Amino acid sequence: MSFYIGLDLGTSAIKGVLLADDATVLATGKRAVVFQHPAPNQVEIDPEQHWRDVYGLIQELAAQSPTPVAALAMAAAAGNAMTWENDGTPRSTIISWLDQRSDWMPPEPEKVLDIVGWPALPSFPLAQLHWLRVNRPELLDGAQIGMNNDYLAFRLCGQRGLDYSCATPFYLQNQVTRSYHQPFLDLLGIHSDQLPPLLPSGAVIGTLRPELVSPGLTTATRIIAGSFDHPSAARALGVVEPGDMLLSCGTSWVGFYPTPTRQVIRGELTDPFLSTAGGPWGMMFSIAKIGLDIEAWIRANFGDGADRYRDFNAAALQGDTPARRYMQSIITRFQTRLGDRRPRRLAMAGGPAEGEAWPVLTHEILGIPIEIAPYHQHAGAVGAALIAGAKLPSR
Repeated sequence: MSFYIGLDLGTSAIKGVLLADDATVLATGKRAVVFQHPAPNQVEIDPEQHWRDVYGLIQELAAQSPTPVAALAMAAAAGNAMTWENDGTPRSTIISWLDQRSDWMPPEPEKVLDIVGWPALPSFPLAQLHWLRVNRPELLDGAQIGMNNDYLAFRLCGQRGLDYSCATPFYLQNQVTRSYHQPFLDLLGIHSDQLPPLLPSGAVIGTLRPELVSPGLTTATRIIAGSFDHPSAARALGVVEPGDMLLSCGTSWVGFYPTPTRQVIRGELTDPFLSTAGGPWGMMFSIAKIGLDIEAWIRANFGDGADRYRDFNAAALQGDTPARRYMQSIITRFQTRLGDRRPRRLAMAGGPAEGEAWPVLTHEILGIPIEIAPYHQHAGAVGAALIAGAKLPSR
């Protein structure tokens, strides 16, 4: 039997799983993402701290593997730009997609959705890199340019590679041709040789550097191109056919659903999903950062204790309480974004899926049977491990 590590590089937490060939989760782990705020509206991550956290989690999981880990892949809440030297020394910090330093939009922003698959947004790498070009050009010139997941893969294996899925929120890829969009590179004054090769999910980027060998990790451990986080969770839950839908509850709440062909819908996001292997594309609609609002409300009303989520869910089941009304208001916001779509199955993943009240009230309001992800908040990491093992999504 072979064993795989899947990581979910989330916005505020890094989660990992050790997965067996039969999809049994042998171990899980988690690290918090530590943010820096060097100036108003700036949200950054220290690359070396990020590397230590991720590699430490990998070591923790690998040490529990019965045999050496065969492969590792990462799902990512991508959209966090950074630059580094050819040897992997960071040149810039990691700029989080939560950062709001820039309000710049590219020329003809209405065309970005057709090209990239996501609409023009000032908090993602196209705008982040433009800010560096204008304000800190020395961080771009001659540097390796990418995102945190691409950087971590390089640190692990010494090779670069970025999957088509995560390349979408990188904003430099033409999603149709699966190549870099030269007008955007020209706009930023950068060259394609500063960027990672674009690869399908499941492609081998490289093998583990010898100096990183530790219990459960060998130079034969393969580093595999992963996926954006929500399509990865969809794989884990078998949300792989038109009519299926994933409700992924994290920093943002995202509805993800497969579609037979590539679609461009204003207000939604397009992902390559399984299309490179002849399968469906994926579509997403999002309530951005709503998870941060929920966390703030819970802390304001139930404190900072470890039992705050349990207490919140219990209060929401006790009748017409403030907790119930607040939870209903959140679900109603998702219902509004759902519109007239009627998925035949809705799988719910993320922290709220672990609470007793969320699935109950979601079913009451939407009128759709709710399936709870068996992997809960680790669904994205499990999906990454399935990609690492070249496993077909299971229903």
